[in-house]
Amino acid sequence: METKLLKQNEKYVIGVSGGPDSMFLLDNIYNNSELDINNFIVCLVNYQKRKDSDYDEQIVVEYCKKRNIKVYVKKVTAKDYEQYQTNSHNFQAVARSIRYDFFLQISEKYCCEGVLIAHNLTDHIETYILQKQRNGIVEYYGLNKTSYYYQLFNKKLKILRIMLEISREEIIEYLFHQQINYAIDSTNILAIYNRNIIRNEIQDINLQDMLLEIEEKNKENEQLKLVAKNYLIENFGQINVTSFNALNNNIQLQKIIIFNYFKINKVVYLIRNKKRKFLDEIIKELKSLKPNIILKINSRYSLIKSYDNVEIVNNELLELTTIQITPTTGLPIKWKENIINWGTKNKYDFMIAAAQWPITITNDLSLLRNAMINKMRLNRWFIKNKVPLLARKSYFVLDKDNNLIYANNLVDLKINKFINNTLAEKYNLFFFMIK
Repeated sequence: METKLLKQNEKYVIGVSGGPDSMFLLDNIYNNSELDINNFIVCLVNYQKRKDSDYDEQIVVEYCKKRNIKVYVKKVTAKDYEQYQTNSHNFQAVARSIRYDFFLQISEKYCCEGVLIAHNLTDHIETYILQKQRNGIVEYYGLNKTSYYYQLFNKKLKILRIMLEISREEIIEYLFHQQINYAIDSTNILAIYNRNIIRNEIQDINLQDMLLEIEEKNKENEQLKLVAKNYLIENFGQINVTSFNALNNNIQLQKIIIFNYFKINKVVYLIRNKKRKFLDEIIKELKSLKPNIILKINSRYSLIKSYDNVEIVNNELLELTTIQITPTTGLPIKWKENIINWGTKNKYDFMIAAAQWPITITNDLSLLRNAMINKMRLNRWFIKNKVPLLARKSYFVLDKDNNLIYANNLVDLKINKFINNTLAEKYNLFFFMIK
């Protein structure tokens, strides 16, 4: 095992299921004279989905108690499943999120450096075969010795795999000779899940040839990642639609650029568990001739394409919002995050005469379409001047006759020169500020 990956005097969580791989890992850590077992905390998740899951738990707990090793067990409840299934209904994905969130929780409790996972050489090969079948975005082919689990809100957990050079056959032989008890997951025999189907077929594969293939694939992938990194540097961390579409002969590169764009914006968790078709959908929309597109990611975020620009935005920015202000409206009042208040003769953003009451502040195109600007309907003016989507979704101020009297700062340089907001002092004037 590659214990050189572990730092002296640092604490680590060990993810143990009771199966042969994790019991091999645990026993080797315990018997390694260079490691202090007091720096390791065993964590087990009992999904309570199999009749023998309590037996698996018993094996681990008894092993740890006999050797005075800290052990924590999480029994997954129906409420847990309900909570996690809001993001995915795939059991394997849900189970993984529950498991790693639990590891993260215990890791934070003990200020651990990371979690040790008992992935082995066979897992490494199986993962690569699955990656080839799925043909999605791949950060690393096979299993990396070090990676990270990203929780929501950017919390992350370091994952260490120190058994990737050890085959399953070696593991079983070791446990037999050391007389270490372990559990067999009955679902492996039943081949219920796709990975387990591959596991039953992998026996015919030449492992050495496969390892060389994985090494070559990772070299190619590193080159693509470097090109993607340089693309984003040259575009100041943004995706430029024209230059992005010029790369259409390399779909994998485009996928890596999108993935890294989400990572730069610290929202990579939004696409980590998405179906691989989601990246294809983004590429398709960026190729579309439509200048303005909103692609919903989830209930909170959307990806917008507006002419040559791409942005990830909170859905609240896109919501249609309308407020009306009358002479009796109590100010200040909010329009989304903007605050409308009274101004003064010497300090104001816009003003109206008494005859213009009430005023409407809105981003609803059905209310704005009849507003005129430079002898042109506002919606046509948007198109002619290629006004960005976010500018259209911000506020516009109309008087009672639907005249445009003020616009948001995303578009004000283009639009305010056409707005007559200079009334004579003979009128009874009202002054407003928007922040």
